[in-house]
Amino acid sequence: MLPMTLKQLEIFVAVAEQNGFRRASERLNLSQSAVTAHIKLLESHLGVPLFHRTTRTVRMTEAGENLYRRAGRVLEGLEDIVRIFHDEAAMGRGRVLLTSAPSFAATRLPAILARFQGRNPNITVHVREAYATDMLDILRRGDADFAIGPVEKVPREFEFRQFLADGYCAVVTASHPLAGQTDIPLGALTDETILALPLPSRTRIQVESAFQSVGMTLVPHFEMLHHQTLISMAEQGLGVAILPETAVPPAKDGSYWAARIKHPQLTRRIGIITLRGQTLAPGARELVNLIAGRKAKP
Repeated sequence: MLPMTLKQLEIFVAVAEQNGFRRASERLNLSQSAVTAHIKLLESHLGVPLFHRTTRTVRMTEAGENLYRRAGRVLEGLEDIVRIFHDEAAMGRGRVLLTSAPSFAATRLPAILARFQGRNPNITVHVREAYATDMLDILRRGDADFAIGPVEKVPREFEFRQFLADGYCAVVTASHPLAGQTDIPLGALTDETILALPLPSRTRIQVESAFQSVGMTLVPHFEMLHHQTLISMAEQGLGVAILPETAVPPAKDGSYWAARIKHPQLTRRIGIITLRGQTLAPGARELVNLIAGRKAKP
């Protein structure tokens, strides 16, 4: 345990700067006897006298001058710490670290971040894309405040708050026979050239499982890491890309079409993932509310 208290240091600095116990007591709004008692206790803890006292003057000893130089830096550092936390609480500055599934990061997240940064220009947001299994490890290491993504089974150490139900769609070129159809059965893809994400992505695993449930085998002709690559290939007529709906932005020029696949297994729960019992800082909490479409609490 430290042999001195913050209050003792504050009183010591006041006596040193006011050159007297009476003036220090007036500055601190304490009785002179209380100031004297704190200084005596501090001197007792340190084992050295801090002031030369006469009936007319009070001046620091060599040890007192040494402590004054150090105490000033300590108190200034503590004031900075308090100021930083006050600024963060008031959303004056800060940092938010998050990890997100690529499908959400590429389509929904940019507009949300732009809105958040417009409100909080002094808060820096760092985003790291990751698959669902990697996101949990990132949270465990403390490398992110929260995660955004689909998790089928949530370990007990995490909390999952769903805010979106995400289906799957078949992306085809505008001239494909499926273009213009709103909903299609999975069986409609039996004879199609399939474009898919590779293993071990959760999307690929889920699509394979859905194919197996209807007696089909998923054998992708092309496997690409990025959603946009698959969309571009489908746009060029190279096949049908099977992707989560959140991963497919509307085609501005009508060059491709996304038809929703109707199948009970092809749906994902998208949510906010945090360590259980974790309390988010104000900036992270506001960003979570924006993502989930909730109003921030006053």
